[in-house]
Amino acid sequence: MNGDLKGFGFMTIDFGSIKKYNYDRGFGFVGRTFSNPNGEVFFHIKKIKKKHPELAQKLDNSEAFETINFWYEIEITEKGEQVNKVWLNTENIPQNYTHELCGFIQRVESIWKNVDSQKPSWLDLVTIELVGVDRKHELSVERDNLESQLKAAEEERRREAEALRQNEIIRIAKNHHLEKTKADELHQLLTEMRPLGFTHSGQLSKHIVKYQLGYKYPNISGTVIMEDGSTEWKFPGGFPPDIYKIICRELGLDNQRTNARVKRFDSWTDIYSANQK
Repeated sequence: MNGDLKGFGFMTIDFGSIKKYNYDRGFGFVGRTFSNPNGEVFFHIKKIKKKHPELAQKLDNSEAFETINFWYEIEITEKGEQVNKVWLNTENIPQNYTHELCGFIQRVESIWKNVDSQKPSWLDLVTIELVGVDRKHELSVERDNLESQLKAAEEERRREAEALRQNEIIRIAKNHHLEKTKADELHQLLTEMRPLGFTHSGQLSKHIVKYQLGYKYPNISGTVIMEDGSTEWKFPGGFPPDIYKIICRELGLDNQRTNARVKRFDSWTDIYSANQK
């Protein structure tokens, strides 16, 4: 056999709904569910008319052909994959496909139990087709229970994380003699900075300037007036020396010496109050 013809005549089955249909030319494409879910298989209306004339008539007369679905046999031909036979339910599928149907059942049941993934829109219909309404209901109840357990576990993790956060805020407030509002913002800032792996205070300063972090944490920042010899400049969105030292200490940063000094600091709160007068 020619290597290019390898696989011709191979049969498998799948389930899907009509994706495209050309009424005038009588052909279209049906979606796939179990193998290559994003793929489509070519079909011609004459293949459907042979045993399901009522389905063919429904397809020709329907404006919403996307709602039409069926089981089908796929044949690999010279032109690619094509629908060879169509079945309206699993009862009429030949016994030689029993092994594949059992595999479909296992996959469907595993999908029901995988609550980490969104439930596919076709799952209810295909489950009923494969195992019946009662089993579908059992699987639905199992999924609901698993989702409830998952939500409960996530809520417990959230509570634990919040408790740890509050304890850390209390520690920062106590160790550095800060009110809770400032300690809360400082904790947020430290949480944002730690993954960045800074080793020197200069890296922190550049990051603060580049991303204007002072505007993000208004309770611990304001406008800093800097001076270096006879040169003076304003730094909106800067942190006062005491807060900056705490940040460096908490992050374990080495101090990069510079001649620049803070001449004055005006908090956003003070600036706002002065503007209201």
